[in-house]
Amino acid sequence: MTDGPLLDVQGLRVAYATRAGEVPVIPGLSLRLDAGEAFGLVGESGCGKSTVALSIVRYLGRAGRITGGRILFEGRDLATLDAAALRQVRGRRLAMVYQDPMASLNPVMTVGRQLMEVPMMHEGADTASARARALAMLREVKLADPEAVMDRYPHQLSGGQQQRIVIAMALITGPALLIMDEPTTGLDVTVEAAVLDLVRELRRRHRSAILFISHNLGSVVRVCDRVGVMYRGELVEEGSVRQIFTNPRHPYCLPTLGRDKRQAPLVPIAGQVEPTRARPPGCGFAGRCAHVETGRCTTGPIPASAVRGEPGHRVACVRADELARWTRRSAAAAAPAAAGTGEPLIAMQRLTKIYESGRRLRFGAPRASVRAVVDVDLTAARGRTLAIVGESGCGKSTLAKVLGGLEVATAGGVRLDGVEVGALPVDRRGPELKRKLQMVFQNPDSTLNPSHTVGYAIG
Repeated sequence: MTDGPLLDVQGLRVAYATRAGEVPVIPGLSLRLDAGEAFGLVGESGCGKSTVALSIVRYLGRAGRITGGRILFEGRDLATLDAAALRQVRGRRLAMVYQDPMASLNPVMTVGRQLMEVPMMHEGADTASARARALAMLREVKLADPEAVMDRYPHQLSGGQQQRIVIAMALITGPALLIMDEPTTGLDVTVEAAVLDLVRELRRRHRSAILFISHNLGSVVRVCDRVGVMYRGELVEEGSVRQIFTNPRHPYCLPTLGRDKRQAPLVPIAGQVEPTRARPPGCGFAGRCAHVETGRCTTGPIPASAVRGEPGHRVACVRADELARWTRRSAAAAAPAAAGTGEPLIAMQRLTKIYESGRRLRFGAPRASVRAVVDVDLTAARGRTLAIVGESGCGKSTLAKVLGGLEVATAGGVRLDGVEVGALPVDRRGPELKRKLQMVFQNPDSTLNPSHTVGYAIG
């Protein structure tokens, strides 16, 4: 152990091998994490967040390679450790929780065997003590009936339970650092909240540091002390949660952070993350930045500098001081379109949807029925956003399916722009009515036809 930071990443460079040659994806990232601290890493998909995490645990795979820099963990450089030394660190002092718990759990082993395996492999624990520790961890992650859970297989548990199991596996040896890569993706909102509360509680109890990777800014606020914002493999801004969310300085952060979203329109960032292969000199965000200055922003590296009066707040932007005075005048000057007037676009009145299960035999028991939606009344005005939330199984998706014509109502009425559609399936709706309502489903892989190109599907 050392007196310095628990984790000190210095000038990390990572590249992936492709058919066209080696492509650099992390050009020289540095970050520090103190013992017991929670650090959030945020940014768009493709910005390199998961690559940083996988570099720390040395799980980059055959195509990935650390090409430079140091990863100091408890004073040892993980980037130079051999396989045997690395095994002593992984799972014991350093653990990782991945996005998909089912990809982390062995489907042919019981939960108990998988939990017991960790202390037995890394600490040489005997069967009895490993079982006792596994049961204790299941109680810590608040799983009911730990004895029964020990004998179950992963597929017999819900998504939230599976994620708790993975967290238990990661913490059973008391690691100094826990890396969590999108740990609540795919969980419904109430289960997500419970898992985040659990993470905070376990962090206090075990005093583990956490590197928390997420797209969900609300989750980061709930869990983390400090935040780093990544773009194209670089840390463009870093500071405390309060500094980043109330006083962002980088133009990548300004449109979405540091203001009350209820009082100002969302300012979208034009374009998308550019390929790392085409990285230009200067600022990596220059191609999408509304405030770029040719020459000043497009030549040479842009080092991170301290924000005056805010200790620990650093930003990689040569115009940060100027942009601090920018108040989005153009967005404020654009008056939002009038909303909420006239006849509601969507109106539901006593909407009911009941599913019948099975067929009744001549002398058999009556068919069971599931009351998915019962007597729901709601309206949504044109130009407004209506959120429908609730636990899994509450009827949210059924409500949407009836509105979209994928199911028909059992009773009640549904009007879409003045047209009654509750009993009108989608194949009986005309083109004009179909254009008025489109759905985005939860799983894009199940929505897109794998035999069609993206252009054909859109066109």
